[in-house]
Amino acid sequence: MVAITYGVARVPAPQAEERALATPRKNLFIRFMDALVESRLQAVHREIARHAHLLPPDFDSRGSRVARTDIA
Repeated sequence: MVAITYGVARVPAPQAEERALATPRKNLFIRFMDALVESRLQAVHREIARHAHLLPPDFDSRGSRVARTDIA
């Protein structure tokens, strides 16, 4: 027979208050939907930037922009 022994220098388990302070992780579906929304918003901003030259010249001077057009 083989006996396996471990030393006493183990890593202690996190305490209850340490676990309570940790923010809960979002589930996979919510993270996927957040990423999808963010990517669609970026695509919309790129599309607006592509067609910003079609906006009237005084559109920017009035400060009434709906979306940023200075996106790189």
